Amino acid sequence: MKTKLLLASMLALGVHQTVLSQVDVNGYTSVNLTTGANYQNRVFFDLSANSIVSQPADSWDLAFYRNSNMSFGTRINDAQNVEVYQASNVASNWDNIDIANIASWGNPLYNPDQTTSLQEGAFEQGTATYGWGEYNPGNHHIEGKVIFVLKYLNTNTYYKFMITDYYGGYTFKYSKWNGSSWEPTQTKTIANGSDDAYFNYFSFTTGEKVANLEPPKANWDLMFTRYWTYYNNTMMYRMSGVIQNPNITVAKVQPESQETSTFSLPSSTSFSGNITAIGHSWKPTSGVHSDVVYYIKQGSEYYRMYFTQNGGASTGNMYFKYKNITSTLGITEVNKKASFGIYPNPTTADKKVTILFDIKEKANQKGNVEIYDLSGKKVYVAELTNQTGLYKQELHLSHLTSGNYIVKITYGGSTETKKLIVK
Repeated sequence: MKTKLLLASMLALGVHQTVLSQVDVNGYTSVNLTTGANYQNRVFFDLSANSIVSQPADSWDLAFYRNSNMSFGTRINDAQNVEVYQASNVASNWDNIDIANIASWGNPLYNPDQTTSLQEGAFEQGTATYGWGEYNPGNHHIEGKVIFVLKYLNTNTYYKFMITDYYGGYTFKYSKWNGSSWEPTQTKTIANGSDDAYFNYFSFTTGEKVANLEPPKANWDLMFTRYWTYYNNTMMYRMSGVIQNPNITVAKVQPESQETSTFSLPSSTSFSGNITAIGHSWKPTSGVHSDVVYYIKQGSEYYRMYFTQNGGASTGNMYFKYKNITSTLGITEVNKKASFGIYPNPTTADKKVTILFDIKEKANQKGNVEIYDLSGKKVYVAELTNQTGLYKQELHLSHLTSGNYIVKITYGGSTETKKLIVK
């Protein structure tokens, strides 16, 4: 059966794709996603809506975090193949920066890939308290202290750059090296604004903010793009792969059979908010790992995902399959504080079942799980934690005869029941 993926519309700079997906015998949707030759596009994918947004990857240079007035940060466009150098930590040295001194500026800075903060970029790696600036307790601004130079490796182009102030928006200045001297300094201010996106984007080419470069925050889960990583702990290397939305967590399992109708959800400690928890870990030098599976938690929804094709730079293809497994886990909300699920249900021959317990808010007392037969007799009882987090508890029910049972979960003053079939 073929299902058309809904294509989210973009008002500017969008490469629109209509993608056909196929559902396999295990209920997994095949997604033939491509970033284009040489990874020329940045592609956003929404798991719940089966939607794709694809855009030219090189239409911006800087991204400014705008999700909160109380938080700030930046990202360099890694698709542009940029290295960032701290040229000086003295703001008054702006007119004295000379690219002939680049060898004395230390190692280049990059957007970290091993972080849970999407807004922790290359400029945040500078030597000031906040990377590029210091907090002024008098006016509550972050004031710029560090001057950076951006080196574009593909074109051997240089820009001098400095964020001079942050307070509900970013004021910054920059100048382009023309081969013999710096061009006149340009100063810009980009307010955080009200866009439903994590970042505002800026282009040195146009000298302006670039609009509509990111879907609404709730409308994407995975971003297929380029990023720098410390490859094999030997050298910085620009990879292609997946950066995840801060709203999801991911657990990688290896080895695990990919094409299967049965599975076991990883423990809560396996789920990571690292922005590259998927990253490039699904692919070796060529092809894909055939024994790597990812479990994705998005609110109260769970997905299982694995990759099927790696086209490399020649095509930019990154094909994968995924399935919403929430119903398989039998997730039910007890109240706003917690939800729980039972799987497999019916049980398998070994009569082992797993209780999945997702605690969103701590309660005063611990919860408990009870199992009753249809006569009302209690045949099993166990205590559940009251600490926030995702937990699973394995129940060994070999002492129970085959038949129907009632599972009762109590937490935070509320009770929920489910039918359990023991084979």
